[in-house]
Amino acid sequence: MFRLFYSFVFLLALPMALLNSYLKGRPFPIYRNRWREHFGLFDYDSSDKTIWVHAVSVGESLAAIPIIRRLMKEHPEYAIVVTTTTPTGAERILSALGDSVKHLYSPYDYPWVVNRFLTKINPCLTIIMETELWPNFMHFCRKRNVPIIVANARLSARSARRYGWLPIPTHRRLFQSVSCFACQNEGDAQRFKQLGALEDKVSVTGSIKFDLQLPVNIDSKTREIFSPWKDAEFVWVAGSTHVGEDEPILSTHRRLLDEGLNAKLILVPRHPERFDSVSELVEQRGFKFARRSKDGSLKSSSEVFVCDSMGEMMYCYKAADVAFVAGSFIERGGHNPLEPAALSKPVISGKHVFNFADVYKNMVQANAAQLVSKEELFDVLLELHSNIEKRELMGRAGLSVVESNRGAVTKTIKILNRYLNGRGSEEQTH
Repeated sequence: MFRLFYSFVFLLALPMALLNSYLKGRPFPIYRNRWREHFGLFDYDSSDKTIWVHAVSVGESLAAIPIIRRLMKEHPEYAIVVTTTTPTGAERILSALGDSVKHLYSPYDYPWVVNRFLTKINPCLTIIMETELWPNFMHFCRKRNVPIIVANARLSARSARRYGWLPIPTHRRLFQSVSCFACQNEGDAQRFKQLGALEDKVSVTGSIKFDLQLPVNIDSKTREIFSPWKDAEFVWVAGSTHVGEDEPILSTHRRLLDEGLNAKLILVPRHPERFDSVSELVEQRGFKFARRSKDGSLKSSSEVFVCDSMGEMMYCYKAADVAFVAGSFIERGGHNPLEPAALSKPVISGKHVFNFADVYKNMVQANAAQLVSKEELFDVLLELHSNIEKRELMGRAGLSVVESNRGAVTKTIKILNRYLNGRGSEEQTH
């Protein structure tokens, strides 16, 4: 009954979903031409050996890529269909994997749409990245006896409370539809169990984000982009900013300049639809600035560089002396601090980092990261500007955290192999 009620309510929300897709597609004209895929309308030559990997946006896509590469290497006989919800996630998948996978936009969670989608791709295994448990996805995979693995699984305390609002039989059935949760840490594992996941279906494999690989051209590409700033005294980056964060970041940068520092700021908005508005804000605040989209516009005199491009965050982190990881001054939950840590950069974030609570806990304990308020940001940056030794110590500590926690991809692949080799099907709970 709950699933029918849910489907009815979701149907009422269809106009809003379509409007959201339209707005989301403004910076991506190709996305607008593919809206039918959300309704399971696409061409695909189905195979008895198809693996469906579902990601949502950029973060989940980045975590999925090393898993997919290992699957293609170890199981070349399988076709792989990758779905994403957002065009930014699609961009990451296509730029990394190209035509080696079939990319589709994820089907809306209506019974007839999900049925059509599953009939067309005919998966023998479904891999969901992190936590994206939609009732009809789960129901029809279970009905078709398709194993569901949640890889790099995470469930914050806040999300767990929201699932707890559902009737107990409902969330128990939802979580018991999963063949295996491959969790990032013990806290996530315990929360899944508390919501009904069976004890023997939950494993702790670690976070795939620790297994990130640096771009092979990280040094040359960074020099190419940031050569006009090669003699800059102090460069800091604010990565993945959201609405409400750019203003205090720019105010802090203005204070650094007013102190007489030859400071440079790399500002990276999280979403493409904000590129223009953020650039306008920088201009309104009176900074000498450049945009990545305007080739050759970065000058030694530029005070702010707006990186309005996709897939170049790591180059921005590489160019910086200090990394501020955004999505953390607001209640967004933070973004991945391991990318700058892997580059031996000291990490600063706001205090709303519940999406990466365990990662930040490890990094703060290792003196690799600092959590600050908007008011504290200036003082911390000023100290790190003058204390090069502290920057280096924080950077080395961050790299050590990354290196000591690698291995999640290999552990996850071992779980997937049980199902692909035919030994996991009897373990499903339906």
